[in-house]
Amino acid sequence: MRIYFAPCGIALGHAGRCIPVAKTFRRRGHSVFFSTYGEAVDFVKKAGFPVEGVPPIKVFEKEDGTFNFRRTLSIGPRSLLIFTRQTGAELNLIEHFKPDLVISDSRLSTVLAARMRRIIPILMLHQLKVMIPHKKPITEKYKQDIKGHVERLGLEILGSLWKLSKVIIVPDFPPPYTIAKANVVPSYQYIKKLKLVGPIIPKYPGELPPAEEVKGELGFDDRPLIFAAMSGTLAEKKLIAGRLTKIFDEFPDRYNIVVTRGLSDIRTTNGSGNNTSSNKRLRVHNWVDDRYLYLKACDLLVTRGGHNTVAEAIYYGKPMIVIPTPAHSEHQGIAESLVKMNLALSLQQDTLSKDTLLTAVNSVMESSHFASKMSDAQRYAARFNAVESIYKTVCDILHVSY
Repeated sequence: MRIYFAPCGIALGHAGRCIPVAKTFRRRGHSVFFSTYGEAVDFVKKAGFPVEGVPPIKVFEKEDGTFNFRRTLSIGPRSLLIFTRQTGAELNLIEHFKPDLVISDSRLSTVLAARMRRIIPILMLHQLKVMIPHKKPITEKYKQDIKGHVERLGLEILGSLWKLSKVIIVPDFPPPYTIAKANVVPSYQYIKKLKLVGPIIPKYPGELPPAEEVKGELGFDDRPLIFAAMSGTLAEKKLIAGRLTKIFDEFPDRYNIVVTRGLSDIRTTNGSGNNTSSNKRLRVHNWVDDRYLYLKACDLLVTRGGHNTVAEAIYYGKPMIVIPTPAHSEHQGIAESLVKMNLALSLQQDTLSKDTLLTAVNSVMESSHFASKMSDAQRYAARFNAVESIYKTVCDILHVSY
């Protein structure tokens, strides 16, 4: 089989979940090709896959890392031009690679290009419903109604296009542990095409030694380990990593702490050369190649609330503190979902301080309630292997034996 992957290039999460699927196809003797944009191009290249960049769809951010809705909306006509150019680039790349099937992660341009080339498209998507971002709570009922109607209209408009895909794979858990509850709202137009296969993770906890052994190999003592793994766009990661580093530098000695900024363009083999802190119990890295070692070793994860990172924490059974990006509807919704499932506490960025973060950390670490609820979720997650489910789905569509 020849499989063409086209992940969204805004941040690294989309490419990050396509790569494990692509590795499975390649390991089983199939040819793989990628198209994407932004920092995802180098990320895929470093993973060892052939990749071509296409014209990037841009979103704008403010200095604090929040989504600049007005500026992004103001380039609407230009965005349509870029989308057209991106679709044209996909048409050329698909014609050149001649795939048997296209897997598009959250990209409509690739679905359209595949249909034009009469190639079967599969869509991978967990944001079925796009939420209108807002920084302040909407209290007036009429505004809530308007927002709800506009979001529903967007769902149905996009649904009429998403349904061009043969199958829509949702890399999330079915209820009751759906991570992106606010976004996984199906349209009647494609509900029969949906497959919730569970989140995609490259490495399962059972593939690593026990947590205490990993902690020792990483050079930590028996103090509780906090792992702060930053994800999102470059602006998001740089801002929150800088603030967390200053706060964690003042934390009490009873905790060991690792912060990874998630800057894939500045990396080392094991992260040891990236430590920018003089504090021996605090390690700050631009990038760690195997974050799963730290995830296995840690006792608590601090995250922005990215879908992939949260899913990995559930598979590894780690309670969380989520600091969602302001006005980022997906992160805010995921944080709310996790809090309701008693798997995390949530802190807003504008209230983040040493006192608020330390209080949240102590609350999670000193409570058996979070650990118990996370153990239940981890057992549920162990039932899913999304990569295998996607591989079998593709084989069934192309009538190829597993």
